Amino acid sequence: MKPFVFKHGANRWPDGVTILYVFAVPDLSRDTSLAALVHGGQAAVKEFPITPVPDKWLHVTIDQVTGAVGGGITRAERDDLAAALREDLAQVEPLTIMAGSMLSYASGVICDLSPDEDLTDLHRRVRSVIGAVRGPEAAQYDWGAQHMALGYAYGDGDSDQVQRLLRRVRPSHAPLHIDEVHLVDVAADHQGRQITWEHLARIPLKRRSVQ
Repeated sequence: MKPFVFKHGANRWPDGVTILYVFAVPDLSRDTSLAALVHGGQAAVKEFPITPVPDKWLHVTIDQVTGAVGGGITRAERDDLAAALREDLAQVEPLTIMAGSMLSYASGVICDLSPDEDLTDLHRRVRSVIGAVRGPEAAQYDWGAQHMALGYAYGDGDSDQVQRLLRRVRPSHAPLHIDEVHLVDVAADHQGRQITWEHLARIPLKRRSVQ
């Protein structure tokens, strides 16, 4: 395990800049079994050089707005993007996905997410909106198999030993409900291995009908 490096697109995140993202943010007060999984995993590896992600900064990356950094996008342009996302995502059904197992990887601890189909469709719709509003250069983020980061490594560690400890944590899996996403302006603390954000807009998914 090696120290985590925050990225903007394919490159290192420049110091002192913010970047726009669309995140899904878990509600641990609702998803209590997810809270137990997250806290259990973080406690299990507390002796390793891993900075845990505080509850309020837990997130699932739906997409990153590449190209111009956050400060180079005006308030009106941000509002236009949020409005376009609201219009499109109002047609998307809320998702329930499974979080787990927890995995030790090259530079931290993550929680795998599955099944992938609905989450991938949400990402594609968000990316289509970003590209339509901001241009194709804004839709170049390398979005792979999705996960939720639980901690970022700040030093070298034994990934195998971390994985052995994570495997003992119960629950090993928990549901994660996504019924909204958020447009946020994210800052990276390279030294502290942490990200924080300014909340810009809440984008609800389709409201479930009441029978």
